[in-house]
Amino acid sequence: MIELVAIDVDDTLINHQLKIAEEDKQAIAQVRSMGVTVMLATGRMHVSALPYAQELNLPSHEVILSYNGAMLRRIDGEVMQHIAVNQDLALSVIRYCQQRNWTLNVYYDDGLYVDQIDENVEYYKKMAQVPASSVGDLATFIAEGNKSLSKLLVVGSEQEIDERIDQVKQDFGQMAQVTRSKARYIEITHPKASKGFTLARYAESLGLSADHVLAIGDSGNDITMLQWAGVGVAMGNAGNAVQKVADYVTFTNEEAGVAQALRRFVLH
Repeated sequence: MIELVAIDVDDTLINHQLKIAEEDKQAIAQVRSMGVTVMLATGRMHVSALPYAQELNLPSHEVILSYNGAMLRRIDGEVMQHIAVNQDLALSVIRYCQQRNWTLNVYYDDGLYVDQIDENVEYYKKMAQVPASSVGDLATFIAEGNKSLSKLLVVGSEQEIDERIDQVKQDFGQMAQVTRSKARYIEITHPKASKGFTLARYAESLGLSADHVLAIGDSGNDITMLQWAGVGVAMGNAGNAVQKVADYVTFTNEEAGVAQALRRFVLH
């Protein structure tokens, strides 16, 4: 019996218009009426995922898994877990990107900081619906005060990310969790900051084994939670690597794939 459902946000819960389909809302409400806990599990910032949790009327004491698992925070704001990136590693990634003139986002205290605002940052702001603070030099910014970063994110064109992802994994993959979430993003977090790791710890805190957990996602950063959950569901719009590890492939995010998965595995 499924007692916990973890749902990715981008390209899973929301469509290309960044909206939740009414069919998905209704199915989630039905699942919750049965006593099943529903949580959002996203690479987004907590503050960026929060409006969707509120739109779904999730209770304030429930949690959002954000930053790919680096943060577990209640909807009311209480931080349950934060797995920060090692600062030496963060500085290495920042300098690495600066030397190559790559756009890099860093996340501190649930805020977004960049060297400067460029077209990639504007694209990200539009998708995540959050402001960005330009600090001039990210390395100096995070070194001052020994700031703990939740995540670093390389943003570029789809072609640029195609060309960069393997190199970033090669150079930093032994020291960090490096995943591709959207076509234009490379996510860099602490080695233990994965959706699978944090979902497993949260389920354990509720007294639940993997058999009682359903996870739904579409991207590379969802693979660990789809593998860990008793039922891992890939969206119809997910890439081959994600569909390959899933137990089931549902409809796309434009076809209310979340609702279809909930009907099949929970509401049946």
